[in-house]
Amino acid sequence: MLLGLTLDELAALARRKTRRTVTVLRDMSAEAFREHLRRSNDPGRRYIINFTRKAIFGAGSGHHSPVGGYLESEDLVFVLDVNRDYQPWLVESGRLFDAMNTWDGNKKRGMLLLQ
Repeated sequence: MLLGLTLDELAALARRKTRRTVTVLRDMSAEAFREHLRRSNDPGRRYIINFTRKAIFGAGSGHHSPVGGYLESEDLVFVLDVNRDYQPWLVESGRLFDAMNTWDGNKKRGMLLLQ
């Protein structure tokens, strides 16, 4: 798709292609976001985050990436970026929250929870 998928479109696709329960998470506080990050290390839960790369890298637009885990003691999120130009990277949870807490059309970006 030329312009990519919205979070809701990705959720619909995931519901069709997986047996997991798919929940759209958006409009959450920074603390609620960190609580989900703490749960991202549970093998029964998987998260895909929708964020704008511009807020993190200074350029780019909206993107989806799986969350690989959370290093709570260092407050770092492991983002499994599938784009070979970026590859996996670590980022402070506050920076990732700010990149996620942006608008994509008339809705806020957010995360998908698959469990």
